[in-house]
Amino acid sequence: MKKHLLTAAFAALLLTPTFQASAVDLKHKGFECSTCHAKGFTAPDRSTCLTCHKSDDIVKATERFNFTTSFTNPVTGETKTSIAPVNPHDNFHFGRDDQCVNCHKEHKPSTTTCQTCHDIEPWGLKAPR
Repeated sequence: MKKHLLTAAFAALLLTPTFQASAVDLKHKGFECSTCHAKGFTAPDRSTCLTCHKSDDIVKATERFNFTTSFTNPVTGETKTSIAPVNPHDNFHFGRDDQCVNCHKEHKPSTTTCQTCHDIEPWGLKAPR
């Protein structure tokens, strides 16, 4: 009896409009669900994403978000210039180790986790595809 109730509840969940993903919603069209969801209905680990997407290529493509900043010491007048590492794929907080699914969503709109703590508008960051 419990098995039938669980099956019915799971089927109802799959049929709800918020859970269904139409072909238009999916960014990875043409792939079986199990390509990314090897462990059932859990979000894929970063290592799964990196079997197809190459980390170095992703970092290079988003280097444009880093910017140069400078600080002038008011006492000595010395100016120091450095790069602010805000590249979302190689940044100050996580380096290259953040989980892709923290920002990139497949079945709902993507987000930019940086905006949880930072004003990202000056950086030009927007939610990813």
